[in-house]
Amino acid sequence: MEQSNQTGEAVATLIATRVADPAKPLLHITDSKTTLEAVTKRFHKNEDEGFIHHKNPDLTRAIRAAILERKAHSAFQWVKGHNSHPGNERADVLAGRGARKPAPDPVDVTVPRQLRVTGAKLSKITQKLAYRAIRARKSVEIEPRRRTKERVDQVIRDLKDKLDVHIAPETLWKSLASSAITREARQWMWMTLHDAYMVGTHWLRPSMSDELKERAVCKICGQTETMEHILFTCTAKGREIIWKLLREAWTMAGGLPRDPSWGTIMGAACTGRKANGGRRVSALENRWAILAVESARLIWKLRCERVIANDGAEFTRREVHNRWFAEINRRLTLDRRVATLLLGKKRKRYIRLVEGTWSPLLEEERNLPPRWVTDSGVLVGIKRGNG
Repeated sequence: MEQSNQTGEAVATLIATRVADPAKPLLHITDSKTTLEAVTKRFHKNEDEGFIHHKNPDLTRAIRAAILERKAHSAFQWVKGHNSHPGNERADVLAGRGARKPAPDPVDVTVPRQLRVTGAKLSKITQKLAYRAIRARKSVEIEPRRRTKERVDQVIRDLKDKLDVHIAPETLWKSLASSAITREARQWMWMTLHDAYMVGTHWLRPSMSDELKERAVCKICGQTETMEHILFTCTAKGREIIWKLLREAWTMAGGLPRDPSWGTIMGAACTGRKANGGRRVSALENRWAILAVESARLIWKLRCERVIANDGAEFTRREVHNRWFAEINRRLTLDRRVATLLLGKKRKRYIRLVEGTWSPLLEEERNLPPRWVTDSGVLVGIKRGNG
């Protein structure tokens, strides 16, 4: 069962339904619209579709079954969270106690046979739903790759140790779909998390010739050229310069000092998920994800150009410096173009996100016109420090 706020709220609803007197009316007061709607207005749609899109389907079915087994009326009332509601405040205290437990409590999600419905209606199934269901079933049958599991565990552990951010593997994979990550960067992160690039120990397979095995070693450092070496320890010109530029841009925009690591790079789109329930700031999370991922991918691109295209010749400090600013400005331009293509409320929300993400990084920020995001006639670029 996925460990999240929504899961905890749903479990609380299930327990309250089961322990309440079934002969007396029950009113659920909750600040979770997700839980409320999952067992009310969205339940029949999800049930007809076999809960293929739904998170924690077993838990939702169990709540619905517990409600149907009651003899008296059950109702739900939504209240705004963190708004001094006595019951909501007490629930937060209990949630904190639960979060500090060394091991989770077992949750019985058994549904009585007479209330059990399986599968999806043929009239509601689509090709997309069927494909997702097949993938979900196959993913259970296939053992995860050892290298993938080790890398994912490393990212999750690093996020927890360095930023006190607790996530599940599923959350990490879903974070790759963040709007802060471009399609090209997403592909690179996916390959990196799977340790699928042909570097380092991949060249040391028994089937490789001696000539090919030589490619496993970094010609600059003389060490095995793994992705970890390329991103975090290689002494080739470029890596340290790029990380320095990242730190300068991040702190200049008001961010707290943060070092590049597996967690902060591969989990860049998760860095706003606080374990203590702290409020997430989308623009701040977006800013770090863009700067961190684009910087890491540039290190990889420069390494490939140096090894493959330049026959080992290193880049100059000025070349690295200019390439980094070009990559970040290109990403800024992409965000502005996306904003011009959107309509209605999505357009307004995205413009606010772009403004919050990029404004602290821009030259002459205070002198920019109000509509600089969508006005192609306004030239903008990020500040250049002393690097």
